[in-house]
Amino acid sequence: MKKYNLFKVLAITVFITWVLTLIIPGSYVNYTGNIELNGIAGIGIWGLLSNLSISISYFNGIAIFLIALACFYAILNKVPVYNAFVDKSVSLFKGKEKLLVSIVTIAFGIISIFVSDFLILLVFVPFVYTVMHKLEIDKKIILSSTLVSSLIGSMCGIYNATLFSTFNLKLNTLLLVKVILFIISIFALVILTAPKNSVKEKSKKTNSKTTKKTTKEEVKEKVVKKVTVKNKEKKVNKIVYAILTLLFGAIGINKFYAGKIKSGILSLVFCWTLIPAVLAIAEFITVLTEKADKEGKISVTSPRRTNVLFATSLVLFILFVIGSIIPWESIIQDCTVFSDFNAWINNIKIGDYAIFGNLIGAPVVIEQATGGVSGTISVFGTFTMADVSIFLFILTIIIGIINKIKVNDFIATSTSAIKKILPVAITAMLISIVLVIMVTTGINITITNAIIKLAKGFNIATTTLATMVGSVLTADFYYLISTVGAVFSATITNQDYYGIVALIIQSIYNLMMIIAPTSVGLIIGLYYLDIPYNKWLKFIWKLLLILLVIVIVATIVVYALI
Repeated sequence: MKKYNLFKVLAITVFITWVLTLIIPGSYVNYTGNIELNGIAGIGIWGLLSNLSISISYFNGIAIFLIALACFYAILNKVPVYNAFVDKSVSLFKGKEKLLVSIVTIAFGIISIFVSDFLILLVFVPFVYTVMHKLEIDKKIILSSTLVSSLIGSMCGIYNATLFSTFNLKLNTLLLVKVILFIISIFALVILTAPKNSVKEKSKKTNSKTTKKTTKEEVKEKVVKKVTVKNKEKKVNKIVYAILTLLFGAIGINKFYAGKIKSGILSLVFCWTLIPAVLAIAEFITVLTEKADKEGKISVTSPRRTNVLFATSLVLFILFVIGSIIPWESIIQDCTVFSDFNAWINNIKIGDYAIFGNLIGAPVVIEQATGGVSGTISVFGTFTMADVSIFLFILTIIIGIINKIKVNDFIATSTSAIKKILPVAITAMLISIVLVIMVTTGINITITNAIIKLAKGFNIATTTLATMVGSVLTADFYYLISTVGAVFSATITNQDYYGIVALIIQSIYNLMMIIAPTSVGLIIGLYYLDIPYNKWLKFIWKLLLILLVIVIVATIVVYALI
């Protein structure tokens, strides 16, 4: 029933958008920078369905990303080490729920300041949700600590290519203001959405007793498993294995020596990523600390070594995902290290055969003469949602191979995960129909222009109001800037105010995405967590109002100083 509530909100939103096409003429910004009105071009039923198909074809990336994410975690949940890590995280923060929420909120917020697309941070949300859900933290708090904190980070983001090029901004434009704004806003979020300790002492005692019982039973089971494994487990010479791990672990020679053929092949195939080398160093250190038997041998696998490799892999995964979406070469002046690496790897050949270009995919190379772009693998730091989706699919297969998950089980688990996430993915994709209608008709340009012209020249109130309306109607920052942003630059001719205009647009857009029924991130969160839209509004409206006041005060102060 909660999802029906959300569907009603979405249906009403689409209906209102459709009605606007019947009564408001569209506009466009011509090549001279002037705004010209078109006639009213109402979208009929046929046109509405046509726009629906357009939204599917243009915005299917979010659906593919959610499917890749669902498959990844479905397979990961079948890995005992991951489940043990989740349980350990739960026990670590038992009774410290406020601390966990604060850590998650601050972490998501800080990362979002630097990344190009905060929605990609959904990669980490299923893990966070699992831990918080087991700790009985309210779902609305989970959503605010992930989605809202990410929006606050994006609100104070230090770089956005579309925004910077439209208003001719530099990286240090109002940078200090953004930092201060972020600190105040994230502090307000932590204070206002802190979880309340509603768990009764009786339930705590009961949980602790059951935990003790299950822990004892788990220990007994582990002991039995260890005994049975010790009798069957293969052993290798400790010194030989340690030397092979240190010298040749990057290409998997130690795995071949230990009889782990699949792991060895994977290390050899992905040696160019340097990930096997890092894992080999971590394993080498762990092997040195293990005790050998009388014959100087150690087990091929050990729980301690498995845990260390998992922890190392987890850190590498987090760093890779975050690093791949931070525009390093745009933030750091004269930095071309990742582009140079892409070009270098593209030139590795055996004779005339391009190894990476043919077997993995040609890296993206920018041609200096024409300015064109060729290739399929994006430069590190410019990964899109599609790139991360491919990475997740590949990683899911690797996890299945390493953990010896049978093909039938792998397919069944992935299929089940896709069935569960498909309604969320389709809903997130179809809500983009509002954006398609606005962009194709130009109604958002007409509305924005009308609001801005309520005052002569630059005005904080009209700029804020126009951005609020435009954000709800467009709900995609790139399209907001490329359509409505052009209206601001055409109407406000004094470039001294461009920094404040950009700050207002960036801040208000992300604030509106906290409640807008067209917000893809919000729709995904509400649908996945089964939170009614009206309950979310009741929960978040105070914070939204406070954040809005903070942003307006900040812009007034900056305006007064100019």
